[in-house]
Amino acid sequence: MMRGSEIWREAWRNFSTGAGSILLSALALLAIVGLGSVFVSSYGSGLARAGTQFRESGASTYVIRANEMVDSRRCVNLQGVGSVQAAGALREGKDIYFAAMPSRAVSTFEATPDFWRVLSANTPGAVFLNQPGVWITDTLAQTLGVRPGEKTVLRDGQKLSIAGVFAYPDDGRNRDLGYAVVMPVAFVQDFSQCLIETWPASPEDASLLLSSLKINQSTGSKDEIPTPQQLNTSLGRAFNAANSWDTLLRLAVGLSAFAGFVIGFVWIFSRRLVLSSNLHCGIDRLTLLLISLAETSIVLIFSLITWLPFGWFAAAFGAAPDALVSFGAGLRTFLAGSGGFVFGVVLGINRVKESHLFRYFKNRRPIGRNRFAPQRVSQRPGE
Repeated sequence: MMRGSEIWREAWRNFSTGAGSILLSALALLAIVGLGSVFVSSYGSGLARAGTQFRESGASTYVIRANEMVDSRRCVNLQGVGSVQAAGALREGKDIYFAAMPSRAVSTFEATPDFWRVLSANTPGAVFLNQPGVWITDTLAQTLGVRPGEKTVLRDGQKLSIAGVFAYPDDGRNRDLGYAVVMPVAFVQDFSQCLIETWPASPEDASLLLSSLKINQSTGSKDEIPTPQQLNTSLGRAFNAANSWDTLLRLAVGLSAFAGFVIGFVWIFSRRLVLSSNLHCGIDRLTLLLISLAETSIVLIFSLITWLPFGWFAAAFGAAPDALVSFGAGLRTFLAGSGGFVFGVVLGINRVKESHLFRYFKNRRPIGRNRFAPQRVSQRPGE
């Protein structure tokens, strides 16, 4: 049996001279398994961007409206139940007038202290400071020329601290907070709205909003019981694209492993004449396997280093969130193909027989002969 250094030297010689078609097998692995893995990363990236858009549009937020019939504590306690990520109660307040626009009334809403969590989930670019004050929309902040942490003056001379600014675009969502001031207040019983943000979006969990009501649902008629509603219905009721992710990933991993196996097996079996000759010359099968695995490691290292930048670009394209998750899915797919490639190499080596050397030689493909050219048939003298 050869020493380890000799095994690696032999593998490197085959790579540098092209005798083992190592580079060709690496390119085949990149072309099939690599491109498939890049697709997985790209699909995950697009899915993350679509999910962020769905969430930031308010499509994953549900609201129930019942005039002064919402128990604020029941509403807030929904956070953490099922897929509910944030919950808060809301009610209308008195209009206020700012000194910068004294003739225009601005709607106000009173909210539970943690209502900013709901706003943060479905309003991109929201900024909230941990200090007393009110939260206003970005359009109102631009009109007033204020930023979080600053103060503005009302028409009556009172000063109002700005503790947060949130975006509330006109993208199909309910426009209650489109140009408004939200004032956090202490917990009371008579709120008018309860909002929950669910992720992953779950229309089934919207029914949890009914538990925030103070009415006795067992005695009231169906017409008297408010119905939970989606804050924005323009993107559909549920984010269905996420349901296909697990199925796609399992399918991609399985197909990648199979493709890698086929590439590895074909690569080894295409060299069966040379490998069988080595066995005939006295090289033991274990040494032959180790040399092939050393060549395989060169293939995999070269392929992985080449794939990494493309996989990361596909995962992070468009500033997609959770880029590491998409990249990890693509890398998992590529590694599955690499594992299949190794298995194909090992099986291919075991299928090569020294006793089949003559058959391999007889069935070899002639070098330099044009198979489409007419063959010259030798004739005996006198025929």
